[in-house]
Order: sequence, then C-alpha cells, then structure tokens
Amino acid sequence: MRSLCILSLALVACIHRPSPLRLAQPTPAAFAVVIDRDTEVLKSRLSGAPEELAGRLEAALEERNVTLRALPDARREALEASRETVQRLRALDADAGEARILLLAETKVVFYELLQGRYKWTVYAKFTVARKGDLATATSVEVNLPVFLLYDHEREPEAMRAAAPGLAERAAALVDGFLRGRPEFPAEGDLVPPKSAARRPNGAIYFALIDRFANGDKANDGAVDLKDPNAFHGGDLKGLQGRLDWLQSLGIETVWLSPVFQMRTAPFFGHGAFHGYWVEDFNRIEPRFGDEQALRSLSDAVHARGMKLMLDIVLNHVAMDAPLTREHPEWFHNQGPITDWNDKTQLETHDVHGLPDLAQEKDAVYRHLLEASLRWIDSVNPDGFRLDAVKHISAAFWKRYARDLKANAPPGFWLLGEALDGEPEKLAALLKEGAFDSVFDFPLKFALTDTFCKGRPVGRVAATLDLDRLYGDAAAQLVTLLDNHDLPRVLTECGGDLQSVKDALTVLLTARGTPSLQYGTEVGLLGKEEPANRSDMQFDEGHPLRKHIADLLALRRAHPVLALGSSRTLALDETFFAQLRVLGDEAALIAINRGKEARSILGIEVPANAVRVELLKPQALPARGPRLVELTVQGAPLAAGDTLLLAGASPELGSWDPSRALALQGGSLSLPLREGAVLEYKLIVRRRDGSIAWEHGEDRFLFVSEGKGPLQVNATWRA
Repeated sequence: MRSLCILSLALVACIHRPSPLRLAQPTPAAFAVVIDRDTEVLKSRLSGAPEELAGRLEAALEERNVTLRALPDARREALEASRETVQRLRALDADAGEARILLLAETKVVFYELLQGRYKWTVYAKFTVARKGDLATATSVEVNLPVFLLYDHEREPEAMRAAAPGLAERAAALVDGFLRGRPEFPAEGDLVPPKSAARRPNGAIYFALIDRFANGDKANDGAVDLKDPNAFHGGDLKGLQGRLDWLQSLGIETVWLSPVFQMRTAPFFGHGAFHGYWVEDFNRIEPRFGDEQALRSLSDAVHARGMKLMLDIVLNHVAMDAPLTREHPEWFHNQGPITDWNDKTQLETHDVHGLPDLAQEKDAVYRHLLEASLRWIDSVNPDGFRLDAVKHISAAFWKRYARDLKANAPPGFWLLGEALDGEPEKLAALLKEGAFDSVFDFPLKFALTDTFCKGRPVGRVAATLDLDRLYGDAAAQLVTLLDNHDLPRVLTECGGDLQSVKDALTVLLTARGTPSLQYGTEVGLLGKEEPANRSDMQFDEGHPLRKHIADLLALRRAHPVLALGSSRTLALDETFFAQLRVLGDEAALIAINRGKEARSILGIEVPANAVRVELLKPQALPARGPRLVELTVQGAPLAAGDTLLLAGASPELGSWDPSRALALQGGSLSLPLREGAVLEYKLIVRRRDGSIAWEHGEDRFLFVSEGKGPLQVNATWRA
C-alpha cells in the first residue's frame, strides 16, 4: 500500500489506496470514448475533446500492462448513434479484434451556472469494463465531476480537458477492481514502482550531451583531449547510466540523450564533432558511446526507476562526407547552402551550415528514415523522439512520418519538435501542420531571459503567456526551457547573477507545460557560444541551483495546478506581473516583482526584486468579458501620404509583420479586447514610398484591466 496525501495550504487528509495491479502479460483492450452531444454545434466544439481523456487513460493503464486500442473515429461515431450502453458495448465487442478487455467511456458535458465569478460545468461519465466475448462480466461506475472555468469563452472542450485527470483515475480504479482476482488475467502483484511509466512526460526533461556527461568505459574513448573544447572528452552511455541517481534525486522524469548514432568524429573547419548531430549511419551506435546493448541497458535502467527515455533523431541531413552521399547521391537536394533564411523553399531544400540535405519527399529516402526510426523503437524501447531541425523539413513529411511511426510504435509514443522560433503564431501552425505532440517553447525562453537577464519589462513574460490561446492545449503541447546546447548558458546570459537565474527558474518550473533542463544548469555551468556552452559536466551536490531546482520540481509534482491550472492575469505594470492559476480545489499565485519596493496582491506581499509562488484556495473572482480599448497616439512624424500603424506580437496586431499591422485613423484606434488580455506592441509609420519607420525604445505593453466603459490609452511617439 502507498499513501496519497492531499495538500492545499496545509495537510488536510491522507487517503490510503491500493497500488495499481500489473498484469503478467501485455494485454490489449478495445477502447472508445463516446460523447453524448445534443446539437451539431456541440458536436463541432467537442470533436477533439476525447483526446485528453484517452491520453490520460492510456498512461494510467500502461502501468497495468494494459494497452488501449482506440476505435477509429468513424466507428466511434457509429457508437454515438446509439444511446444504450449495452448496444454500444456490443458494437465495441464486435470491433475488438485481438483485444481481451473492453473499456467504454460514455461522457457528457453540461453547463451548470455562473457561481461567484467562475463558470461551473459538470462532466458526467459512465465507464464500463468487460471481458471480450462475455458481456455478462460487464461492470460499470458512474462519475460526475464539477469543473470551474475562469473565462466565458472556455466551453465544453476546456471542461472536458480539466476533468480528464479525475475521470481517468476513476476509470483506472474500475479496471483494477475488474482485473483483481480474475485467474484469466494473471497479475504480477502490486506495482511499486511502475515497471513502465506513461510515455508522455509530465515532469521535467533533462538533456544530457553524452560526450560531456560522464565517462563510464575508458576502453571506448578513442582519441580524447580534455584540454581541447572541440575534441571528444570520453563521455558514454555507461557513464550516463551510472549517474541516474543524480538525475532522479534532482526530480527528473525524462532523460533526453543527444544523438547516439554513428557520426563524423573529425572536426570540420575547426568545429568539433562530439555533439552527435553530424550523423553518418542512422542504423549504428557511435562506438565511442558504446554499443546497442549499452543503449538497451540504459533504457532498461531508466524504465526500472519509473523514468522515461527520449532519443534525439536527426532526419534533415547527414554529416558532410557521410557514406550515404556517395552511395545514393540522388537522395539529396544538392541545392547548396541557405542564403535567404526567410525563404521557406530554401529552408527546406538547401544545406544547413554545409550539411547535405536529404530529399525526404522521395520514397526511398522516406522508407530509409522511417525504417531506421522504427528499428530503434523495437530495439531500445524509448518513450519518444526529440526531432531535430523540424523547420528545415516540410510539414507534409512530418505529418506522414508521425502517422506511420505511431501506427507501429507503442501507444502514447511522444514526438517533440525543435524549431528555434520566437513567434507563437508560427509554432502553433507548426504543431498543427506537422502533427507533433509538442514543440519547444522558445518564445517563453526569450521572454524569461529578456526579463531576468537583460532587464527588460516583465510584460515580456505576461504577453507571451497570454498567447497560450493560440495553441490547442499549451500545457500539453509546450516544452519550456531557459537555454540549450545551441544557445548561451542561462547563467552566462544573466552575467553570472545567481539570484536572477534562480528567479527565472522559479517561473520556468511553476509555469504550464513540460519543463526541460540542459545538463549542468543545476551546477551553474557557463558558456556563451559553442563549444564553451558545451563544457564537461561537474557533479556538485552542494550547489545552490541544484537544491533550488529539486525543491521546485518537488513542489510541481505535489501540486498539479502549477503545470495544468487555468491562468488569469491579475496585475501588470512596468515592474510587476501577477498571475493566478486554478485547478479543481487548488489555486496558485505566481508574482514577479522587478521593482525596488515590495508589492501586495491578494493580501500577499511580494518582496522587491523577487518572485513569489503561493498556494491558495480558489478565489471568487468576477467574470470577465470584452472591453473596448481606445488608443490615441500623439507626436507621430507623419507626412502627407504616410500611415500610422499598430504592430505587435499577437495575430490581431500582425505578429510584428508591418503588412498585417492595424492602421490608425486620425491618430486613434478602437479595438475590442477581452478583459485580462496582455498585448505587446509598438507604433510604426509606413511612408508614402512603402518604407517602414519603427518608433524607438522598449516594446509597449497593454493590460486590459476590468472596468466599466472603454479603456483609454494615450501614447506619445518615441523618437
């Protein structure tokens, strides 16, 4: 038995629950989520709503060695045509194939009332489990969960997503009760700890650059020169496996490896090759790192701890002189280097930094990449792939690759795309077009380092978080970071100021999404550009950043509101930003004060130049609606035929594209916005000849506060 303690402001209850039962053999289950909809409007709104519940259930039942096989959408719609559980269960049984268990989820979402400033919804669910071919074994449980949403525009899909964790927990408990004691489903016993964890990460990801992390086998070193920052330094898979205690005690859930495949080992025009991104043979392990057995051993060791493993996959290019360039020259675009980084065609068909660009649109190339990817899934059992340089490959390839890979990979296999772009609108489009599960949240990374390392306004963070509305589910789709192996170390960006890094980490590790950390951040490694930002790992147990990170990750695990809560901006000015997060019966205040005086919000004091995180009971807040913003600009240097424009970070303001900016007539603009919105913007003059002149100074930030009547905003052009 293990004990689950529920915390708010203080410990209020400890509930003892049996551990989940794990079956001795992998057992497939036919599964369907049916949503009862009363109108076609609801049908459209809820079209994607089952995905979050299905994902939660997949993760929970994977611990029980039960693999869910969802019905295709067309068959699920046929189930929805019936209103009787027995008929639906019969239809599921007929489509179950090789499955041994049936699991049917029937759900409905109903608006209840506006209660103390929050929108109360109720999510009803009936879960039924049965043995395939024997519906007399069916057993059911009915659940109704209240859900409180903050905004009027949050409707049925948001209510379903908010209820999904609780619904999945009840369904998993039903399955436990059904399986326990049935001789036809022999069990291993209680699962402590889980032998296989949910594939999609919820906790922190940790990037380990293998050559720089730890040397566990000197026999495979080859030529090593620890004094040369461009040379190999001897790190390997065995060394990393020997340091899993370090990662687990830090609070890491997922270990992300730098590329492990056979690579170019000689420098290229003075640049080191140790990082692994210059792949020569995707089907072999780099001998300096170990062999295939060493990678399998690491995977088994990671999973035995209830952690996850992510491999770094490079599909855009190969090394400069890889054998494939000679064996199959027709497999490459051969268009030369990129000369215009704003040209989409060049980005996808030209060489990145001299690396031969694969022609993924050719069937032979596609088969080669897909088959190699599937080989490593079968051999090593990773939980996901980090996909390198995704903006340099067409969305059509990624969509096809994701479809074919997941058709052959274990359920819940996770695809994380890397696109170094600071515009949320582009990342949101990439997520949709490329069928990735998640992408790295570079916009928030730049906002955090701008605020905490470069002294820019806290509005940078507030405005970036406000654009979460562009994603389907920012908490699930975004992987946050402060730095990585291609960018300056965060401590270097902050000029060595440890407190600034601590503050940035506090915001990062209490923000929505899945946080990722680069190796060495926890011990204050420095470095501006490569290879200085890829120095050797130092294992310093007493470093203050290590304890700070461990404490924050423990807090995050104990309080899901930090990762999954709905967000509401409470206050914003030049030096102060406060956001409230709410999930179920828990709330959290995250407040950033970059000013020289203490500030107060909700009766809580935030010291000067500090970040404060406070757990609360949910607050009764008034509903927010639309509010008209009337902007008036004075002093703009306009000549005859010129146009004054408003451009900003959000799509409404053109995402900084002057051709999409809003025009002001007579120096004024009326704009309907929602209360609580945060906009980052600047003023522009478009000359009669088409040239553009931006005003000087910092970006401006507009917080749409609550109030009656239009919000008047006056601005003076900054010359």
